[in-house]
Amino acid sequence: MGSVWVVRDRRDGEVYAGKVLRQSDSASLVRFMREQGTRIPHDHVVTPLSWAGEDDRVLFTMPLVRGGSVATLIGDHGPLPATWVRELLVQLLTALDVVHATGIVHRDVKPANLLLRATGTARPHLLLTDFGISARTDDPRLTRASQVIGSPGYMAPEQLAGADPSVAQDVYAAGMVGLEMLAGVRPPHATDAVAALVVDQPGLQPLAALLLEAVSTDPAARPTSAAALRERLAALDLSGAPAPVEPVVVLDQLAGVLGAETRTAVATAASGPGSGPASGPASGAGSGTGTGSGSQSRGGPDVPADRRGLAVLLLVVAAACLCGAVWLLLG
Repeated sequence: MGSVWVVRDRRDGEVYAGKVLRQSDSASLVRFMREQGTRIPHDHVVTPLSWAGEDDRVLFTMPLVRGGSVATLIGDHGPLPATWVRELLVQLLTALDVVHATGIVHRDVKPANLLLRATGTARPHLLLTDFGISARTDDPRLTRASQVIGSPGYMAPEQLAGADPSVAQDVYAAGMVGLEMLAGVRPPHATDAVAALVVDQPGLQPLAALLLEAVSTDPAARPTSAAALRERLAALDLSGAPAPVEPVVVLDQLAGVLGAETRTAVATAASGPGSGPASGPASGAGSGTGTGSGSQSRGGPDVPADRRGLAVLLLVVAAACLCGAVWLLLG
């Protein structure tokens, strides 16, 4: 687990999302190295930029995405129009297809890990984040077979049973996210809610049927890959689906926050031992990976090991402090 802050890197003055983790054992350290090293350059994937460590704490930075997450969007709007559900799923499945092509299974696909750029009423832009419990299909497992890692409600039955990571598990999770967007309620109630919704709105049947297929308890009955599900979604005829009653808006969740009066705490991190992946999935607001920015992941060379130390200003929102909390990024 980890907390996510808005941070400023003193070297370049830029503001990023900063994820702070505590490494309690060797397995969590390996997960940190795994996540921090998962750098997939793609327009729909958020991955770490740099990192630093001190004692048992580590911090790594990511682009700051200001539109919240799909969880935020559902909370703001409730059930989403079918066209939005399809568009967001197509973008998610595009990201998963790229991730799977590198031999990685995400294992924690859920609305809180699907960040959004602040696009207003324009076409949404989704970014997949939080690779803290991702796994390479050819890597040794970091957990015993009796241990289950993931987010309840989005884990496929075989994942719950402790099966090895597979693409089919991410397909299941994507289907469950789609059902939640369509119904506006979380698993396990989303499946029944969508079934009831189709009775009143038969134009949703094609989309609902495909999503229910994706969450089949039998992995062999699901679409065979993220790309296969994406292609079938794109081909659906949604002309009979109800039109939105009002426009869906992806708001800037940090508007007025970063510009507000802040107090700062300087956190100077010592040099870290090289680069690698990271861990700690987000399981709710303020934990897991950070919200990112409207900007894309910044490329550029890795910072040399002797310059890994980052001097970071943690921007603590004064208004939030009055409520007894700091501003953790929206998950």
